[in-house]
Amino acid sequence: MKHIRRIGKYYTGIIMKNIGIFLCIGLLLVLFGEQGWMPDTRICEVAMLLYQVILPTMIAYEGGAKLAGTSGGILAVLALAGALSTDSGSGLFGAMVIGPLAGYLWRQIAKWLEKTDFRMKMLVWNLSLAVCGGVLLLLAHTCVLPVLEWGIGKLCQGVHFLIAHHMTFAASILLEPAKVFFLNNLMNHGIFVPLGMSQVQETGSSVLFLMETNPGPGLGVLLALYFRNKEYKSEYVSAMLAQSVGGIHEVYFPFVLSDLRLLLPLILGGMAGNICFELLGAGTKGVVSPGSFLVILLMAGKEGFFPALAGMAASAAVSFAGSLFLLGAGGGKEPKRKPQEEEVRDETAERETEELQADETPKEQVLRDDDKMQEKKRIEQIAFVCDGGVGSSVMGAALLRRLLAQKGIEGIKVQAFAVDLVPQEIEVLVCQKDFYRMLPEELLAKEILTVDSLVQPEGFAQILEQIEQRNG
Repeated sequence: MKHIRRIGKYYTGIIMKNIGIFLCIGLLLVLFGEQGWMPDTRICEVAMLLYQVILPTMIAYEGGAKLAGTSGGILAVLALAGALSTDSGSGLFGAMVIGPLAGYLWRQIAKWLEKTDFRMKMLVWNLSLAVCGGVLLLLAHTCVLPVLEWGIGKLCQGVHFLIAHHMTFAASILLEPAKVFFLNNLMNHGIFVPLGMSQVQETGSSVLFLMETNPGPGLGVLLALYFRNKEYKSEYVSAMLAQSVGGIHEVYFPFVLSDLRLLLPLILGGMAGNICFELLGAGTKGVVSPGSFLVILLMAGKEGFFPALAGMAASAAVSFAGSLFLLGAGGGKEPKRKPQEEEVRDETAERETEELQADETPKEQVLRDDDKMQEKKRIEQIAFVCDGGVGSSVMGAALLRRLLAQKGIEGIKVQAFAVDLVPQEIEVLVCQKDFYRMLPEELLAKEILTVDSLVQPEGFAQILEQIEQRNG
């Protein structure tokens, strides 16, 4: 699972850095496509150029550069050229395969090139890059491209089979639980986006873009909680706005994780939405990011407006009814959530306690605790982290900046990062409580604060208290 998550984060980072290109292609098709508001064949050809050449090139470059810098990105682009020689639609998949491979290869070659005499280094470096690029280009054209075309063909056949037999609803059985356990970006950007882009080239739109991004199931759960629990209505309203309008689905994950029974209505809601999408021929002309109903309706275009709206409404209604029934069967009480004392760190605290007890006397332990209190420095930088660094973390960072401004606290830089891209110099991290267990080992040495909800200012009280105590 750890390796799967790492691969998912890697590809999520690549896709998210180029999400603007995905959205641009979708908007061009919505406006100027054959069924668009202002059909224009020439602009459609430009959109296809973006999809077939520019986007794969950027994806390949980013994939190579993440592993081996600029030279790795250039080598990835040269290698990709061999897979762009046909219009088979394999460019995007080719970029996602060839980019990382080229980057990894150049990283190994660069270690050997570092031993070159400094007077010949630039010549050897550039010649090596050119030769490797040419070799990989030929390999991509003769070996990788046929395999990609075969694999893509099989995947597309599978997708067409599911759609033709009205079976895409079954995807919700795996998708909805995966989303709640913070695998939403992996499912969307690693699977549905590449397949959906291939389908857009064939049919002009794709229902796959709606699979993970549909806000209906989560909205239904939050609506049920709103009606069943009077005490937390303002929190649920904030979460509903952030989830359905803002497209930040992570806000409803903690509520479901605190009562796993709610997974069932989520799954049923997802199934209902997918069935409705299929029966009505719903789909969007481009990637949906973020997963907001506004973005979905925009990307659906005029002919897909009603089918998309109906599918989201159906999924929300089924999820709401199922959640309402389950919460009523449980006595109508909100699922108990752990208090703000950061319970998710109990395991780490227990490990530290065991180490202290094994290696130190009680007196030494007290002295060490005192030292820890003295070592706590002034807080100057805070990083909010989430899986992709563009969703819940951005929202949490914006909220904390607003609260700091209201209190007149200055001199603190608050930023949002993907969990695997946190700069080394940042020592204080903030994440959603249920995401704590997803943090990699290297981040656990930092000071980590958690919040129950990223949309409720009250949940940030402990963080503000810490800042005021340490910064004066």
